[in-house]
Amino acid sequence: MMTLDECLIPQRLHKEGEELARYWSRFLSIERSDQLLERCLGLNWQQPKVRVFGKEHLIPRQQCWLGEPGCQYRYSGTLLEPDPLPPWLDALMLSVSQHCGIQYNTVLANRYRSGQDKMGWHSDNEPEMGSEPQVAILSLGQARPLQLRCGEGQTQEFVMPHGSLLQLLPEAQRRCKHQLPPRAGIEAERISLTFRRITPGYWSRA
Repeated sequence: MMTLDECLIPQRLHKEGEELARYWSRFLSIERSDQLLERCLGLNWQQPKVRVFGKEHLIPRQQCWLGEPGCQYRYSGTLLEPDPLPPWLDALMLSVSQHCGIQYNTVLANRYRSGQDKMGWHSDNEPEMGSEPQVAILSLGQARPLQLRCGEGQTQEFVMPHGSLLQLLPEAQRRCKHQLPPRAGIEAERISLTFRRITPGYWSRA
C-alpha cells in the first residue's frame, strides 16, 4: 500500500518502506510562475513523429530538449541534441538542483496545449540517466493530474497546480510508471519542465 504523508513539507510518497517521490504544491509563487510560463512560450517547440506498430504518428504534445553540450537524449529511436539553455532557465535549473539535492544538467520541456494533449505510461530510466535515474517535474499553467502506478497496485494522483514541483526518486523509476492522461473540457495550456541528470557524451561512446 502507498501512503502520502500529508503533514510533511515536502509531502513524501512511500511504498513498502521505500521513498518514491517528494512533492511541493507551492514551490514557486504565482508571480514567478506567471513569468516563467510566459518565457517558456518562446522556446523552440517541436512536435516530432514516433513510429508505433509500423506507423508514424505525431506525439500528442509539443516538446523541447535543452541542456549542457554533449547531453544527448534518445527518445523513441531518435537521438535529440540539446538546445542551449537560456540564462533564465539555467538559473532555474540551478535552483531546482539545490532544492532537490542533485545536479541536473538538462530539461525536457513538454507543452500540453489543451486537455487533449497527453503523455502515456512510462518510466524515465533511459541508460544515459545512469544507475540512479530521477527527475524533477515543475508544472506551469493549467493544473493537470499526473498519475503514478507501481505494478498492479493502486494509482496515486498528483493534481499539479501552477508552480508545483514533483521529484520522482530512483525507486519510483525502477518500480513504477507515470502518465499525464487526457482530460476533456480543458482548453488552457500546461507546460512541464522535467529536469534530468544526463551522462555527457554517453551516446558518442556507446
